[in-house]
Formats: sequence, C-alpha cells, structure tokens
Amino acid sequence: MDQLRSVPPLDFFDKKGNSIAGTLPPYAKLIDNFEEAAKTFDTYFTAKTKRMLASKNMANDDFNKLMASEIFLPYNDAPIWRDTVVNTLTAVNGKSGVFERFWMFWCNHFAVATTAADIALYWGPHMRTIRDRMTGKFADMLYDAVSSPAMLTYLNNTDSVGPHSRGAHDPNRPQHDLNENLGRELLELHSVSPAAGYTQADVTETAMLLTGWRVYAGPGDARRPKPEPNFGTIFEAVIHEPGPRTVMGKAYTPKGDGRNMLRELTDDLAAHPATAQHLAAKLARAFLADTPPQDSIDRIAKAYTETGGDMVALHSAVVEEVLAHGQQYSKMTTPQNWLIQAYRATGARVAIGSPERGGNVESLPLIYKEIGQILNDPAQPNGYSDLKADWLSKAMLDRRTRQAYRIGSVAFDLTVEAIGAYAERLAGIDSSLVPMIKRAESRPIAVAVLLASPQFLKI
Repeated sequence: MDQLRSVPPLDFFDKKGNSIAGTLPPYAKLIDNFEEAAKTFDTYFTAKTKRMLASKNMANDDFNKLMASEIFLPYNDAPIWRDTVVNTLTAVNGKSGVFERFWMFWCNHFAVATTAADIALYWGPHMRTIRDRMTGKFADMLYDAVSSPAMLTYLNNTDSVGPHSRGAHDPNRPQHDLNENLGRELLELHSVSPAAGYTQADVTETAMLLTGWRVYAGPGDARRPKPEPNFGTIFEAVIHEPGPRTVMGKAYTPKGDGRNMLRELTDDLAAHPATAQHLAAKLARAFLADTPPQDSIDRIAKAYTETGGDMVALHSAVVEEVLAHGQQYSKMTTPQNWLIQAYRATGARVAIGSPERGGNVESLPLIYKEIGQILNDPAQPNGYSDLKADWLSKAMLDRRTRQAYRIGSVAFDLTVEAIGAYAERLAGIDSSLVPMIKRAESRPIAVAVLLASPQFLKI
C-alpha cells in the first residue's frame, strides 16, 4: 500500500538499485517532455530531408547505412530501446514493484503504437505523463493521456479537420476530413465504454469537439507557418469545428476559440458512473481473475466514485480485493509481467542489449517481440489482452521456454538446489515440479523448467 502513495524514481537501475545511466551511450538519455520530443522530431525531419536530397549521388548500400546510423538509430530505434529498457530495469530492480505493475496496466489502457519516428519520440513522455498522474485523479490522467502528442498522432486527430471550420477549404492548407478515431476510443476504451449506451452521433460530436487538437513539431511536420509558440500539443482554432457540441445528452459551449470543451468533456466522462464500472472491471480482470466476481468490481468502483476518481484509493481497493479473494482465483501472466517476474525471481542480469539494427538477440525490445508483447506496438488501440485464452498456446509457451533458458544461462548466482527450494515455496514440497527441477542436468534447464511451469505462469 505504501508503494501506491508516491511516484517512485524511474531510472536505469542495476541489481543493487544503483543507476547505470552514466555507463550507457548518449542516446540512452531520456526525453523528459513532449516539447523536447517535438523539437527532436523537427531535428529528425530536417536531417532526414537533408539525407534524402544527398542520396541522389550515393550508392544504395552507402545510403542505407547512412540512414540507419544517422536517422533510424537516434530518432526511432534508440527511443524505443531506451524507454523499454528504463521501464523494465525500474520494474525489475526498483523498490516499488506494486506501483510498476499498476503503471503497466495504465500504459496498456492508454495504449499507443509507436512504429513511426514521430510517435517513437513521444512514447516515453506519454508513459511518464501517465506515471506522474498515478497518485492524483483519473480526470487529470484521462485529459493528459488523450491530449498527448502520442495519442493525437496515433489516432489521427492531427489530421482531423472540422468540415465547417475556416481551414476546411483553405487552398494553402493540406486538406483532411473529420477523423473519428480518437473520439470513438475516448468513449469506448478510455472512459465510459459501450455500456454507457452512447450512440454514433455521440462519437461524431466528440470527434467534432476534438478537432483543432493537434501537434506542432516544427515546419517540416506542420507544412505551414508555426501557429503557436509552443512545441507539442497545440489547439489550432482554424481547423476546429465551430459551435456547441452535445455528447451523451450534455451540451458543451465554446468559450473563446473552443479549446475549453475538451477538458470539460473529459472531466464529465471521468465522473460518469459507467467509467467507474468500466475501470473497476478492467482492473479486477487484470489483477484478480479473467472473470472477476461482480461484488469485487462493485467495491473497486465504489472506491473510485466515493473519492472522485482518486487513483491511490482506486489502486488500494484493487489490492484489498486481491488480498481478500486472490487465493480463489488464478490468472496467467502476460509476457511483460512474466519476463519481469522471471528476472526478479532468478536475479539474472536483464539483457538490455543495444538498439542497433541487425538482429541482436540481447536487445530488450526484440526479447519482448519474441515472447509476443512488443511494448511500443500493440496491434489495436485497446492494448494487449490480459486473458489466459489469448496467451495459452504451444507457440507462446515455446517462446517463453526459449527465453527462460537464456535467463537461466546468465543467472550465475543460482544453483539447482536454490531453484528447487524456490519451487518448493512456489508449488509446495509435494509438487511434481520439485523433483523435475532437482533432476535437471544444468542450471539453465532447471530455470527453464521453473519459469515455464504452470505454477510460475500463474499469478
């Protein structure tokens, strides 16, 4: 419970809890905020344009090598690598594992895919903004996550233009139509869920309300003069659909240029009873059971509602339900949770590798890819499933087993006897798992048997 009350440090921790940031390459330095990320994108776009122009006089191989080292590595591969590494090292070696587990949940709740260079730069600040809101109110987290450059770009709100806005038919501007992606996911995934009974008209009205919210990352990104002094999230009134909007029976009236309406909407969505139920059900499913009992969901929702969406109260209610009822249920770990627990259980060195392209099996993003959960690239906006049915397959188990053997190969402080003792505590002295491990021919095999066992795969 104490871990939930404050935001713990995020760093490249080693097994002793010391930071190794100073020993890593310069590209491991975290981008602290969206403004810095947007400015970095401007640098990326300028460099890429320059290299593309120079390619006319270069051989293909030379050009590809230059692009890999000067463009893709610093602006795409390195951001994904460093944010994957710092998240994992903090979860494995930090002092607040319970907090990190909830952070994993919220990053997946507000999932973004970051395969493009611009979103790769925004991914880290997006997750850290969510992290910083985990001891406050959900209304703040909702507004900040939805209006972040990562989400605005991922769900195409940067290209959404109000059909009756002043910029809709301006021949000097790129022409785009209304895009409903973010409006739909704000209602469906991030807040009230379809259980609230909203309609397609509500989705359209939400999309209209969201027009104008986009990202400024330099003239190369915008293709037009800078509209505001800040980099990152901006509100561009010229493409905002004018007039009031009505969402789920509530009218929202523009004040000034209309940017006020988004915060008013997210506050109302955060306070809606359907949001309390939706979040409670997702949390109970993630932490307690694939089909959690309704009374647990109701108690979690009650904690949310009675405190006005207080995150500490919400998380504490989830922990209380797990403490009270967790022994009655079991869940299969997601790949991310499994890998972090595997490193924590064995004390093995986390294989961070490097971001350079070329199939480095020690590169942490590639390890996540192998076990089936690329942190920066969920297939859909609803993030990764936490249901057993989506992870319990021969192919997925084979992937975990191969990775478990690799972990066992670098768990130098472990003996087969120590692994057997761990198995006794995990599964019971009479479990068939214990003699299987004690008969293992080597430490890597013993670790693989342990980490791929049904007992370890459960939470």
